[in-house]
Amino acid sequence: MRQRTLIASNLTGFVLIVSACAIALLVPCPTNAQYFILYALIGIGIALLLTRSANRSKANFKIWNISVILTGGVALPFILFFTNPIGAFKPDDCDTPVDVTIFVHGKKSRQDVVLRQEGHVIMDVKGERKRSAISENGEANFKNLHVGDSVRLEIDFSEPYKATYPDSVYVITREGMIYMPIALQGVDKVAGKVLYNDAPLEGVIVEVGTVIDTTNETGSFDILIPEYLQSKEYKVWFIKQGFRTKSAPAFPQTGQSLEIVMEKL
Repeated sequence: MRQRTLIASNLTGFVLIVSACAIALLVPCPTNAQYFILYALIGIGIALLLTRSANRSKANFKIWNISVILTGGVALPFILFFTNPIGAFKPDDCDTPVDVTIFVHGKKSRQDVVLRQEGHVIMDVKGERKRSAISENGEANFKNLHVGDSVRLEIDFSEPYKATYPDSVYVITREGMIYMPIALQGVDKVAGKVLYNDAPLEGVIVEVGTVIDTTNETGSFDILIPEYLQSKEYKVWFIKQGFRTKSAPAFPQTGQSLEIVMEKL
C-alpha cells in the first residue's frame, strides 16, 4: 500500500513539473502571479518526488517587517519564487512597450470588415481601461502595452455589436496583433402585430425572405431567423386575401416590434 502511494505521489509530482515547464515555454513573459503559479507547481512537484529532501527545505523572508519561516514542502514554491530561476531566461524585450492592433471582423472570416469608423474598441488591462477608435480598415490601435499583458476587449457601437467570445482573455505577443470576431446581437427574431380597424387580424401570412409565419388570434407573429439569413435589416411582407399586400422594414436589434395596419381592397 505504501509503495503504491509513493508511486502515485511521484507520478503526480512528475506531471506537475512537466505542466509547469510547458507553461513556461508557452508564456515567454510571465507576470508575477504567473511566476508564483509556475513555482507552486514546480515546488509541489519536487516535494512529491523528493519527500524527504523537501521536508528539510526552509524559506526565511519578511512580509511587512514580519519574519516568516516556512519549512517542509510548502517552502519550495517560495524559495523558487524569490530566487526566480525562470526569470533569468526572460527575453530582453518583455518590458519594452509594444503597439498592438486589434482587427475587428465579422464571424464569416477575418476579411469580413463590419465596422468602419463607426465605433470603438475598449481594452481592460491591469486595472486600466483604454479606448481606441475603429479605422476604415476595421482596426483599432493601442500603444504602450507589454508582451505578456493579459487584456479583455469590448465593442462600443451605436448598434448592439458584441464580441463573439465576450469572456476571452487575450495575451499580448511580440507580433502585436489580436483578431476579435464580433456579431450583431438581437437580429435572430422579427416579431409584431397586425391590426385591422384597431382589432387583431388573424391569418395574415408574414414573410421574411424564405421564412414564413401566420398571425394568430391576437394578430401576433414571431419569426425566428436562421443564422445564414440574419442581417441588420429585414424587409417583411404581409399578405392576406381581400387585403392590400404590405411591406415594412424591420430592425429587430432596436428591440421594437412591428405594428402593421392592413387595408381592404
